[in-house]
Order: sequence, then structure tokens, then C-alpha cells
Amino acid sequence: DARHPKLSGAAVFVKKLHDLAGKFDVFQKRGYVDLHEMAKEDTSSCHYGSTLPKDSTCSLPCSWTETDPSTFLIRGLTYLDDRKKIKAKGTLMQMVGADWLKSDKREDDLGGRPGGIVQKYAAKGGPEFFFIVHIQVPGTTTYSLALYYMMDTPLEDSPLLESFVKGDDAYRNSRFKLIPYISKGPWIVKQSVGKKACLIGQALEINYFRGKNYIELGIDIGSSTVARGVVSLVVGYLSNLVIEMAFLVQANTPEELPEYLLGTCRLNHLDVTKAVQVKP
Repeated sequence: DARHPKLSGAAVFVKKLHDLAGKFDVFQKRGYVDLHEMAKEDTSSCHYGSTLPKDSTCSLPCSWTETDPSTFLIRGLTYLDDRKKIKAKGTLMQMVGADWLKSDKREDDLGGRPGGIVQKYAAKGGPEFFFIVHIQVPGTTTYSLALYYMMDTPLEDSPLLESFVKGDDAYRNSRFKLIPYISKGPWIVKQSVGKKACLIGQALEINYFRGKNYIELGIDIGSSTVARGVVSLVVGYLSNLVIEMAFLVQANTPEELPEYLLGTCRLNHLDVTKAVQVKP
């Protein structure tokens, strides 16, 4: 990508996906996974923020729960001097819902849709603020994984998050960080994904949607040729994986340190056949 000549952590992450695709290319050629066949019709109605069930025991396939924050390493108070990272002790926000959706087009701005969890809170006019991470998988059938995080204190009480929400897209892209972790799955997938934090906006296009009580990050997997090329493979393996993630705004100055997690999630054996169809 001409805009990012330097190989960033995010670019390395995408390159790992490319390497993984090469290793499993034989499975692709044999038709190991065909998303078009797997995209069965589902007549369920869509209540945004609640289509993927929560299961704290992690025994229910195709469900979510929050991950122990100490699983993830973040920049400590003295990071700029010693480059040391520390275990996270908590999260700023609570995960309150998730969506696992399919459609015939890319679905944007789920937070702004009537009847969903975000708009129900907006109607009450309280101080609650939502941060939505929306991972968009392209294809003839598109898939959307949306993770909803909420805090019940005013945005102004969290200066770093406030600057992110009110900043421009370039600033946001330089600060939004994801830490991935495959806690269950094939060894080669675990090794390829790793556990290194990366600035997603430096490798993939993120479309930001700002509402009265929320910000939504639409992460377009299709914006990367490499990521788009391997996405059917990755989605095909989802049912064999337990995926854990943490999200944060990167701290770059002494005033912003130590870092803190916005939220975490654990996705238990996602199943494309259980994605809920979005009504036109």
C-alpha cells in the first residue's frame, strides 16, 4: 500500500494471513469451504446488539463472553523509558452485546438502526456511551461481526477515548489497536495470528460512524487484497476456533500512559450457518 511504505505491525499481521493462506491453499482448491453453500436463508428478525448469544461458561457453540483482561499486555506507566508492558487489570467498558449477521451487501452503521440496543439507550437520554467494533467480511454473502461495548459514565471522563471519538479519521487510524489471541484451534493458526497488538487502521480501511451516544468502527476486510483473498478460508475455520480479542486506544505520551483496555471478547466456535439474515 503506497500510503504505508513502512511495514507496520498491522501489515505484518495481514502478511501472516497471506502466509497462512498459502499453507492451506490445497484445501481451498479442493473446495474446503464454500461460503455460498453455507449461507442458508434465515428468517429470524434482527434485534441489533443481541443476535449472538452470551455464554459465560463458553460451552455453547457460536456465543460470546468477555475475556480476562490480564490475558493481554499493554503499555505501562514507564513504557516510553523502559518499553515494558504490563498485564491489563480491567476494562473501561463492559461488553453488552454482539451481532453475527449475513446479508447480500455490506451493512454499515448498525448502531444507528432503530430497535437496537444503542438506540434504545439513546431514547432514554442517559450518559451511556457505546463503542462498536464491526468487522465486515466481504463476498456474495457478506458477514458482519459486531461487538458492543458500553460505559455508563460521560465520555468527558475518559480524555483519551474522548480525543479518539472527536478526532479525525487519520488520528483514529493511528491510535485504534487490536490484540488478537487464538486460545483454541490448530497450532498453525495460533502461530500465524500470534498475540501482537496491531494498529488495524494502518492495514485495513475503517469507516467511522458517529452518533449521539456511540461511535462505530466498520473494519472492511475487503479493503485489503490479501485479506480478501484468504477470508473464505478463515471463516471456514471459525467453527474450530476460540478467538479472543482486546481493543484499546494506543497511548503515545506520558500523560496518556498507562494504557487501558476499552474491552475484551471471547468468541466461541462461530458458525456461519448460524449468522442471522439482515432483512432488506
